[in-house]
Amino acid sequence: MSEAVTLEGATGGRDENKISTFSVPYYVETLADVVTVGAGNYHGLVESTRSWQAWNAGTAWLVTVIYKGHLEDDPDAEDPVQTEQWTVDFDFSEEPIESHPKLAKIKEFYGGYTKDNELVFPEILPNGSKGKSGLGKSGGDAGEKNPMHGVSTYAVMTARVTRSWSTKDIPKNAVNDIAKIYRKIPDAPNGIDAIDFGDRTWMAMPPKISQNGNVWRIENEWLLSPPAGWVEQVYEKGEQ
Repeated sequence: MSEAVTLEGATGGRDENKISTFSVPYYVETLADVVTVGAGNYHGLVESTRSWQAWNAGTAWLVTVIYKGHLEDDPDAEDPVQTEQWTVDFDFSEEPIESHPKLAKIKEFYGGYTKDNELVFPEILPNGSKGKSGLGKSGGDAGEKNPMHGVSTYAVMTARVTRSWSTKDIPKNAVNDIAKIYRKIPDAPNGIDAIDFGDRTWMAMPPKISQNGNVWRIENEWLLSPPAGWVEQVYEKGEQ
């Protein structure tokens, strides 16, 4: 093996989960050295990927090795609490109108009925309908066009809360919470805990686990229930 030279210009950084990355360039003289230079670890980090480029018609090579993991002198990296980041994502989902928690009132006001096992609404508001008596304090009068005619779904606000963190070892209980129901998300920061989601509950989703050098990034996720809630007789309750 020819002598490898570590070039100046190593770059790096640390992400929100305290996972560090270093990009280190090496100069080598033979093709055989391309896949061996920089083997081992770099300040506690291990190789993730490498790339190379031929110089001087293949008589020399520039090899760049990417190292990832927890820096050996990083005081925060071994503490999961110090590596965690929380995010809240809001969106809308389209749900069947039959799942609306106030379906009985909607059917009564807008004249909904079942036809061929499907909930339908007449084109014209039926007798007994009066303005400003719908769920949004507005609706229409009998004989007017029915705003629910042809409607089969409604928009529901959804939310997902994600906790991402890094660790040397995957916990043995990493998948024990899947599909369990929580009134409040375990160990969520006060800012998230203070959001008023009403009587809706949270379901623990399957985690996402990915390797980053010598450590693992874990993403735990909780999904907000529909307005009527998860059916608690079907799903197991998680320990708060």
